[in-house]
Amino acid sequence: MKDDYKSDSKSQKKADLGEMGNDLIKKMDEIFYSKPSRNIMDSIDSFFQQSSTPFSRIPVDMYESDSEWVVKVDLPGVEKERINIDIVGDRIKISVSDDKEVKEVDDKYNYHRRERRYHRAERTVQMPYPIDKRTAKAKFKNGILEIRGPKKSISNYHLDIE
Repeated sequence: MKDDYKSDSKSQKKADLGEMGNDLIKKMDEIFYSKPSRNIMDSIDSFFQQSSTPFSRIPVDMYESDSEWVVKVDLPGVEKERINIDIVGDRIKISVSDDKEVKEVDDKYNYHRRERRYHRAERTVQMPYPIDKRTAKAKFKNGILEIRGPKKSISNYHLDIE
């Protein structure tokens, strides 16, 4: 009789532990898949996706004075030769490409490594003024691209109706 009680007690403890484990798993699922936590997890995912492409989003500041417009672009770590600027009408298209190959060889430890990476990003900025391609200027210094040009007034043209 005493042995039956011990085995019932052990099996009850195992069942209780099993239920506790299942409850714990359910609670963890609720925490990770609930709306606020899901947003946190999405943010973490998006951070790591962005960090793998250093300039997948090109940050741009635009401002103007009485006589000119200015576009400033932060491009840290980018070489001037990797930047391309195209002007079409009232738009400025900024393209950046980066391809690097890293080779490491250490014959002493028979160590070889070769990696390649290629990133490309572009950003088109629409200006509130027509852009004169002949007078627009670009300068790149310390990782900051600055494009500026004189404001060109937009002249109204009255069209008569026939």
